[in-house]
Amino acid sequence: MSGRSVRLGLLWSLTVLLMGPAAFASPDDPNRPTDRPREAETAASASSSRNGPSAPDEESLALPHFHRSRTKYDEGTQEKQPHHWPDDSVVVLKKSRYHLDNILRVPDWLHLGLHQRTRYETLNQPYQKGQTSGEHLVALQTLPTFGLRYDMFRFFVEGIDARTVGSSDSFVGTNSFVDQTDLLQLYGGLGSDNFLGLGLSTELTIGRQTFDFGSRRLIGRNLFRNTVNAFDGVHWSIGNDKTWQVRTFAVAPVQRLTVKPDADAKSLFWGVFLAQRAVTWAHTDLYVYVIEDDTRSGSVPGLKRSLSTPGFRMYKEPAKGEWDYEAETIWQVGKSAVTPNSPAHSTLAHLQHLQIGYTFDLPWRPNLLLRYDYVSGTRDPNGNTNGRFDTLFGPTNFEFTPAGIFEPFSRSNISSPAWKLTLQPTDVMRVSFQHRIFWLAQSRDQWVNTGLQDSTGRAGNFLGHFFDARGRWYLSSNLSLESGWCYLVKGDYTSNLLAAGAPGTPTDRNANYVYVQTVLNF
Repeated sequence: MSGRSVRLGLLWSLTVLLMGPAAFASPDDPNRPTDRPREAETAASASSSRNGPSAPDEESLALPHFHRSRTKYDEGTQEKQPHHWPDDSVVVLKKSRYHLDNILRVPDWLHLGLHQRTRYETLNQPYQKGQTSGEHLVALQTLPTFGLRYDMFRFFVEGIDARTVGSSDSFVGTNSFVDQTDLLQLYGGLGSDNFLGLGLSTELTIGRQTFDFGSRRLIGRNLFRNTVNAFDGVHWSIGNDKTWQVRTFAVAPVQRLTVKPDADAKSLFWGVFLAQRAVTWAHTDLYVYVIEDDTRSGSVPGLKRSLSTPGFRMYKEPAKGEWDYEAETIWQVGKSAVTPNSPAHSTLAHLQHLQIGYTFDLPWRPNLLLRYDYVSGTRDPNGNTNGRFDTLFGPTNFEFTPAGIFEPFSRSNISSPAWKLTLQPTDVMRVSFQHRIFWLAQSRDQWVNTGLQDSTGRAGNFLGHFFDARGRWYLSSNLSLESGWCYLVKGDYTSNLLAAGAPGTPTDRNANYVYVQTVLNF
């Protein structure tokens, strides 16, 4: 961690300790506070047996409104473990006898865990500038965890080993795919469920951590990508679990290095987040995040960002036989560069998200969702203003495309309506189907994630149709299977670039992407 992060952490720790240790009662909930993604339904808990998970246990259906249970990096409990559907919503399964906590019969205050994911991905046609063929690989991710939680004290360690096999393409050797034998999280903290006798939950953590905030469009732990964003610094939360919560943080983003230990990126990232859940039909999030990139000699090359990102979100959770909705507006102001090493320009960018859904009171609980995203781009690439939205540290898998060898779209310079149908044949099986249509918001700006750009705008802005089908089956709390198929029907934008002879333009043939993965949890 940087010296700045350490100093901030010590200041927060001293402040809390001055309040007195008596204020920190022993918490009942052993999971760290994080936020629930928009599409998360009330979680279904299932018992493990030799024949797989059984029917839900009605007593354990409810989870706190500010989801403390995020899979793959939380300590979990001795009896239950959270897992994720492909859309990032949560299911809680009872741990089997084969989890390390149960095998080794460790005490309640100790947690041991091991997560291993093996995924095969294949893509038959190129989509990025300079690509000449499809691609395939095997992505391996291993995450061992060790946690201590005793009275008011917390300590948690998570390692990561992410690597690929079977591909010779240089881009799969980047830090989006490879982070070998490294430290993902290492933090300590203090917590209470009755802060100062006021009945409020609070937690302070200091060290290297991963985060989820709100809708996860700006800050979220990567659940599909082979490597994971982390931050060095301090995080504090306080609130009533079922009505409101305030969270604040001051961190330095971690620079992921493929074979060397990860390092501090020497940027300052801080923010304040206020959530309200008392009104069931109108949950709200209000927040502002600020990032300041270090531009001094020796710092990580970047976009020279000095950006403030305020946002507001309102939504209703899905429920059987009811409508649900979500609206989020996010703005960015300050200065940033369009590409690394280019000059920083005055920046005004924004993201608008709208969606409405309905969950039918029918077998398989079908949920039909209509959504629209508009994310700004730069109107004049040769001008002195930047309108391209920066999604900061938000993952795209749950909303746009899987973040593997095929990730043609991101939250930048797009206009995209969509529909999505989700079905749940059993409590431990879920499938989804999505169709999105993509245009460039600004035809002269880049198709971000592909490197393709026509600064004249003559190639148009229609990028194509994107179809997505995915499913996951939890055979037990130790084993899940998942598969997905994505199909990109390329629009006339690519064809027009080819006709104009734009260098590096890939073929305009439609692209198929398929993945199959297994996940082991112990």
